[in-house]
Amino acid sequence: MNLGSTPFSTVTLSPAEDITAVLPKFPEPGDVLVISSETSTPGGKGLNAARWLASRGHAVVASGLLGADNAAPFEEMMAQLGIRDSLVRIDGCSRRNAMFTFPGGMFKLNRPAFPDLREDEWSIDEILAPCIAHGGICILAGSLPPSMPYDTYGLMIRKLRIFGIPAVLDTSGRALEAGVAAEPSLIKPNREECSELLGRVIETADDFREAVLALLDKCECVIVSDGPRGCWFGFRELLSKRVFHGTSADVDVLDTTAAGDALLAEFCHRYFPERAIDESTMRHACAAGAAAATMPGAATPPMRLVDDLAAGILITSLIY
Repeated sequence: MNLGSTPFSTVTLSPAEDITAVLPKFPEPGDVLVISSETSTPGGKGLNAARWLASRGHAVVASGLLGADNAAPFEEMMAQLGIRDSLVRIDGCSRRNAMFTFPGGMFKLNRPAFPDLREDEWSIDEILAPCIAHGGICILAGSLPPSMPYDTYGLMIRKLRIFGIPAVLDTSGRALEAGVAAEPSLIKPNREECSELLGRVIETADDFREAVLALLDKCECVIVSDGPRGCWFGFRELLSKRVFHGTSADVDVLDTTAAGDALLAEFCHRYFPERAIDESTMRHACAAGAAAATMPGAATPPMRLVDDLAAGILITSLIY
């Protein structure tokens, strides 16, 4: 496998500066708490994937939207990693999200992206043009701005297919539903997103297996992440479907902000373009998610940590 040779593009429609602040304890009504440390990383799900793939040696183009007023940290990150910046600049700022961690837990505050976005500030053709020119694989990731049509990702997936570009989708809600209907190559919902999509409770191993099998009717590959309980992988072949479970690594969790993005990006790094189904690909994907959770915000962990953690991941085949 020639890792690092696949061209990737990413689409981020809701970029964010991810702030991680450390509190001494969980806040109670009336508390005035002093933040002991704070870090900020430019991100958003697609840009998090772009950062990871560039760190793994791929040629990456980043498209989508970016607020012109606070573009500098995003531009600096992309320049440092050699990511080609094709983000469409719009008026105003990209959002700032905050993760608060404290002994024993964490909570996150997410803002909506570009609440005043106008129709004349963006178009699907403009956003996808650099992805189509770049070729390879396109990752569509993150929420949509509130004013953007819910079927935007679905329309993008269909347009990419015309040009022979496989689409990877990581979103939620109606955007996920419309995107899955367009039949992307790969989707990565978490357990809650998968449950909402299918309209059923997903709790047991049988629930996950049946959910993955159902989604494989629309996609050739399905990943359902479940935090510390590991991850489920499904693959559709000519005459069969295969489902696997990967355990999670035991790490000291600091911030889960980009854990799912790291899992997806590491999987794509190893899965494409050959679409190889092997335990190493799944082990490293699970390890990437765990390693990312040890870092503040969307910061990328040392890749050697991913490789070390992968050795301890157990992959179980559930059905052939």
